[in-house]
Amino acid sequence: MATAAKASQGIDFGSDAESDSGGLDTGTLLGVIGGVGLIVIAVIRGGDSDIFVNLNAVLIVLGGMVSTCFIAFQSSKILEMVPVVINAFRPDVMKPVDYIDQIMSLASKYRSGGMKVLENAEAKVDNRFLKNGIAMIVDGYNGREIYAVLDHEINSLMERHNAGQKILRFAGVQAPVFGMAGTLIGLIQMLMHIDNPSTIGPALATALITTFYGLILANLLVTPITAKLALRTESEVTLIKTIRIGVMGIFEKSNPAKIQKNMNSLLAPEERKG
Repeated sequence: MATAAKASQGIDFGSDAESDSGGLDTGTLLGVIGGVGLIVIAVIRGGDSDIFVNLNAVLIVLGGMVSTCFIAFQSSKILEMVPVVINAFRPDVMKPVDYIDQIMSLASKYRSGGMKVLENAEAKVDNRFLKNGIAMIVDGYNGREIYAVLDHEINSLMERHNAGQKILRFAGVQAPVFGMAGTLIGLIQMLMHIDNPSTIGPALATALITTFYGLILANLLVTPITAKLALRTESEVTLIKTIRIGVMGIFEKSNPAKIQKNMNSLLAPEERKG
C-alpha cells in the first residue's frame, strides 16, 4: 500500500512537471545564440575585434559576480543553481490539460470500483504530486488533511524556486557593477601613463571592455534566464493547483465532468479541456 509519508516529504516538483527532460527549449537556445551572434557580427564588422577579447575583463566581471554570490548566499545554494539554470533551456512543463483525462479516469475508477481499484491505479501515475495525492486518499487522510499537505507542497515549491531566482537576480545586479569597477581599474592604470597621449585611446577602449562584458552578461543571459525561470514557476504552480483540484474531486467522489469544469476554471480559455 502507498505510504502517507510520501506526501509530507519535501519534493522538488520542478522535475515532475517537465514534459521532456532530455530535450531543449528552442526558443531560449535560439535567443541566446541569436543575441550573442548578432553582437559578435556587429563587433567584427566594426573592425579591431581583437580588443573585445580581454581575459582580465572576464576575471573581474565573472569572478566578482560569482564571489559576491558566495558571500551573500550559502555555498550549497550557489552550487544548486547549475541544474536550475540548465532547466531554463529545457522545454516547458506539462500543461494542466495533459492531466485532466487521467484525473477524470481515476475519479471514475474510484467511484465505480472503490479504494482497491484506486490503489492499483496509483502505480500507473507518473506525476509525483498527483501520486502523493492519490496515496493520501488510499491511506485514509481526510479532506482537510489532504488539502493542507498539498497546499504546503505548493508553498514549499514556490519558496525553493524563488530562492534560486533571488540568487540570479542578485548576480544580474552584480555583473554590471563589477563591469564598472573594471572600467575604473582601467582608467586608473591609464592615468598612470597619461604623459604618453598615444596610449590613451587604446587604454580607454580596454578599460570600457569590462563594462561591456558586465552589461552583456547581465542583460543577455542572467536577467532573461531569471525571467524564464519565474514564468516556469508560475506554470508549475498552475499545474499543481489544477492537480490539487482534481485530487480533492477524486477524494469527494465527484462526478468526473464536475472535476473537469473545476480544473478548467484555473486555466485560460484556450488551454481548457473539452
